[in-house]
Amino acid sequence: MSSEAYSSLKAGWHLDKIALLRLGEPIVPPHVQLILSDLCNQDCAFCSYRMSNGFSSENFVEHKPDGTINRNPNRMIPFGKAVEILHDCAAMGVKAIQFTGGGEPTVHPRHMDLFRLALDLGLECALVTNGVVLRNGWESVLPHFKWIRVSLDAGTQETYAKVRNTNQSSFGKALDNTKAIADAIAKEGSDCLLGVGYVVTPDNCHEIWQGCSEAHKAGAKYIRLSAMFSKDFDAPFLGVEDKINERIREAKSDFDCRTFQVIDRFHDRISDLEQHAPDYDRCGYQHFNVYIGGDQKVYRCCNTAYTLHGEVGDLRQQTFSEWMASAQRREAYATFNARSCSICQFNGPNRVINSLVDEPLHANFV
Repeated sequence: MSSEAYSSLKAGWHLDKIALLRLGEPIVPPHVQLILSDLCNQDCAFCSYRMSNGFSSENFVEHKPDGTINRNPNRMIPFGKAVEILHDCAAMGVKAIQFTGGGEPTVHPRHMDLFRLALDLGLECALVTNGVVLRNGWESVLPHFKWIRVSLDAGTQETYAKVRNTNQSSFGKALDNTKAIADAIAKEGSDCLLGVGYVVTPDNCHEIWQGCSEAHKAGAKYIRLSAMFSKDFDAPFLGVEDKINERIREAKSDFDCRTFQVIDRFHDRISDLEQHAPDYDRCGYQHFNVYIGGDQKVYRCCNTAYTLHGEVGDLRQQTFSEWMASAQRREAYATFNARSCSICQFNGPNRVINSLVDEPLHANFV
């Protein structure tokens, strides 16, 4: 089932790494998020990197000498550095690469070459994209990814253009390309899991049902409903949460079936927003999923990306493998307390990791 892709229990399949964490030893992350481009061909109103009250906007935006702010910096990982990172990942035993943003991965002029290289190196690959651009040769590459998620975030072209600050025609392009990817996956007989992402905001919550309908018609296997993350926490949803829940129930009732799922992550995200800071000390997630930004810096996670709080390394003057083996990395992880984060959207995985690392009372009384 598609919902298994969002299980919080995945760390249990890496017990060798759990054993090392019990000893206080660093581990090779099974999962690396690689942000090829901070530049995007859209400008989503809810983007945590670009909006002024986003959690990851601190060092993402560029402050110009004239006092203006560039919220869409033309900043990318150079091709040679990206090749180096992918080779390091394969050599160290990283299992999976997620190409995501930051910006839009397909804006990087050499992204198809990097996608092919990652596959050739034996890395499991995933892509988060707005789906507007498909470059020549994608048919021989994308069906071999493990999963692809197309960000839609609307049910009509009018709302799509409003929430993503783009032209209305891109709505149809994204859906047409989703259908094309679905057809290519079917033709290849691939197990690639194709989904659609829908970040719920006060501006698009009325179109949840329509968004699910469009995702279903486009051939996706699921749609993931989440919630906008901002420094306003759950305030934007006060007064509309009940209506959102009703629309989610209607969508699940009408579209959930053997071949398509409506995955409700909205409630989990609202719970995270309401909680604010974590109620535990250890952040195990940072060990299992490393985030490399388009600025070539390493961060604890996407929530803390492009902030001084989250920065743990800089690959501009060293390789990824050198940073992995460095005292800087060990010290950054050893001294970090998860409670210092103002919010966390990885509470589920962190609680599982902590329960596996810390021996419970009377552990043998199963």
